Amino acid sequence: MKTGLFVGRFQPFHDGHKKCIEKILQTCERCIVMMRETEKTEKNPFDFEKRKAMIRAAFPDADQVEIQAFTDPGAELTVFIGRDVGYELIQLDEKTENISATDIRKKLYDDAGKTYDKEAHLKVK
Repeated sequence: MKTGLFVGRFQPFHDGHKKCIEKILQTCERCIVMMRETEKTEKNPFDFEKRKAMIRAAFPDADQVEIQAFTDPGAELTVFIGRDVGYELIQLDEKTENISATDIRKKLYDDAGKTYDKEAHLKVK
């Protein structure tokens, strides 16, 4: 079974992420979503279960889209790939490429009457 792997924080899961998974599923029978489990901060306001529910709402088939968590306590993950052997870059339309989770989080904070500090993650150590 051809499987795609998609790594991210998904803070929050948005249309850009959704389109990436849809693109993976165009060439793969399933997608494993590796969700980074980070400390809760302004930059990471959603816990694992909330983000999992966001993804599951878009992709209800748990056999087709599997969601796994892995620990990334300082949200300092760097993804490396060995060499150009079977790895693909997901390229989407310009509008989707311009989606910013930071902008989405800022709007969520603004709508709740709170101030969003996009440098907050640098202060948590």
